[in-house]
Amino acid sequence: MELESAINRHFSQLNENEKAIIEYIINHKKECKELTIIEIAKVTLTSKSSILRLAKKLGFSGYSEFKYSLQKDNSINSEEVSTNNFMSMQQGDVDATRKLFEQINSKVVLKELDEAERIFCYGTGWGQRDVLSDFRRSLIPLNRYPILLSAKKELEMASRQEMSENDLLIVVSLSGDIAEIRDEIRLLKMKNVSILSITNISNNSLASMGTYNLYFQSTPKKYKGEAVYSFVPLHLTMDNLFRSYVDYKNEEEGEIHV
Repeated sequence: MELESAINRHFSQLNENEKAIIEYIINHKKECKELTIIEIAKVTLTSKSSILRLAKKLGFSGYSEFKYSLQKDNSINSEEVSTNNFMSMQQGDVDATRKLFEQINSKVVLKELDEAERIFCYGTGWGQRDVLSDFRRSLIPLNRYPILLSAKKELEMASRQEMSENDLLIVVSLSGDIAEIRDEIRLLKMKNVSILSITNISNNSLASMGTYNLYFQSTPKKYKGEAVYSFVPLHLTMDNLFRSYVDYKNEEEGEIHV
C-alpha cells in the first residue's frame, strides 16, 4: 500500500494528535524509516498504542506493514528538491506516475466521469489549466464537454449557483495547497458534489477533501533558488484517465449490444 495514498484517503478520520504524528513522520521520513515503534512514539511524544492505532486507521495491519510502506515510499515532500540531474529524473517520474494510476480503483472514477450530469474543471495555475484544456478537447469525441473554470471567481460562482450533487468537479494542483479555494471546496462537499483531486504525490489538503484522488509524481529541481516542475507526469495522468475512459466506454457499449 502506498503510504501517501493511505494518508490522503484516511486523513479526515484522524484526530488532531494523529495528524500531528503523521505530520512529523512525513517531515522526517529519512529518520523515521529506521525507527522502531517505541522510538517513533518517543520522538512524537506519544505512546506505542497511539502509533499502532494510527497505523491501523490508515489501513495497515500493524506497525510492521506501516514501516515497510514508509521504507518503500519514493514520493517526495513538496518542500524537498532533488539534487540529481533534472533530465535523469524523467524516467523515474514517468514510471512512478504510471504505477500510481495503476494502483487506484479507476472503475469507480470512470463511472463517476461517465454518469456526471456536468463535468467542471479547475486548475490552480496556468499550467494546470492548460492540461485540463487538452483533456477537455480529448473528451469531445466521446460526447463529454467539460466546463473549464479559468479563474477563482468562476469557481466561486459555479460552486454557489450552478453545481449540484449530480455534477463532478475535477481540481488539478501541483502542491495540493488550496488555501484560496478552501471555502468553495467545503461548500461543494456540503452540497454532495463529487470532487476528483489530481495532485503531486504528497500529504495535501486537496486530496484529503477529495471524493476521489489521482496522483502523479513530478520531482522538483531548483533553478536560481526556485523549485521548477515538469508537467509531463500530469499530462500522463490525464492521458491515462482519458485512455481508460475510452476503454470503459467501449466495454460498456459492448455489453449493451450483446
